[in-house]
Amino acid sequence: MHPTLFNLFGGFEIKSYGFALMVGFLSAVWLAMRRGARTKVDPDRVLDVSFLCLIFGVLGARLFYVIHYWTPQFVDAPNKFLAIIDIREGGLEFLGGFLGAAIAVTGYGFIRRQSLRLFLDILAPSAMWGLAFGRVGCFLNGCCFGGLAVQPNTHQAAYPWAVQFPFASPAHWKEWEDRQVALPAELINVDRNVLQPTPLPDKALNMPYEKREKITRELADLSERYKKALTDNPKADETKKLAAAFEAAQKNLQNNQSELLLLARAERFPSRVEPSRQTSASEIERLAAQSRSLPIHPAQLYATIGAFLLSGLLSAIYYRRKRHGVVIAALFLLYPIQRFFEELIRVDNPLDSAGLTVSQFIGVAMFATGLVMMFILYRHLPEKSPCAAAARVVQN
Repeated sequence: MHPTLFNLFGGFEIKSYGFALMVGFLSAVWLAMRRGARTKVDPDRVLDVSFLCLIFGVLGARLFYVIHYWTPQFVDAPNKFLAIIDIREGGLEFLGGFLGAAIAVTGYGFIRRQSLRLFLDILAPSAMWGLAFGRVGCFLNGCCFGGLAVQPNTHQAAYPWAVQFPFASPAHWKEWEDRQVALPAELINVDRNVLQPTPLPDKALNMPYEKREKITRELADLSERYKKALTDNPKADETKKLAAAFEAAQKNLQNNQSELLLLARAERFPSRVEPSRQTSASEIERLAAQSRSLPIHPAQLYATIGAFLLSGLLSAIYYRRKRHGVVIAALFLLYPIQRFFEELIRVDNPLDSAGLTVSQFIGVAMFATGLVMMFILYRHLPEKSPCAAAARVVQN
């Protein structure tokens, strides 16, 4: 798990999930353009459709996620609008994005009088390619995790590829809620304002000692200097500068206050090394490093492998197809099967849709749609789309 890939100058964080999505999208678009060019389709039209898919795909993926997790994550948010549009930590669901992108391609086909079947066939393998990179981002972000992969009656890994996620990761958090793992008392946040105790947020633990000290030290130093300046010369330019700096330091403390308070509360416990003194921040960090999830299935990586294989298979079908639309119909038939079994391994989605997860339920609908698509393609539509010529398809 590595949610932040690296930091730029100024403290701006590049998130692993977003970076993986970017790499997946750009490479998927390049492959789609190359696929179109090899079959005499104008790459610029493929590029136009791809960016429409990006916009509508992100909107659909986020809308699907917000609807799915409205009650636990958004209904009590202080600012619902900001919570809804904040995708820095993930919060996108592929099936919603896939449906959004399909709507975009359909609209483009009707408005521009382009072949819907042709463009869907070109984009289908790239959709799976992009998904593969997205699941790598999920693995780095810690979401979409799998179930336990332990030997019976033990906590030992049942498979050499089983993984353990760090303290306060989504997988570790759920195991703690399900009473599968225990936590040291120092790492549990007991707050009168919450209904039940929760693990200490990892943000509080990941804040370096130097940063914690710097926040409080700078505020105390600026406070003394500002008070002195007000006494000596309240109207001086230097006093105004100190006032602005003092206000900024107060805001910085306020932004990090909850983390600092939680860590200070944890430090009140007697030290496990020397009970006569309080626990130090470094001891709390060591306890957190030792508290990891049980071995679990890397469901994200399973999904990555499956998506890459499916992308390759759909690409092979594309170059060998004799009928427009068969590639996207194959995706509707094959991906739900993969996703159905993937959901059996994952434990982050509840069985809240007719005894299935919402993804399994939609997958069943997709599979049925794929069957209908195949029937219509072979019984009621010509092999080649009449609108394909508009995309500059050259008949061989």
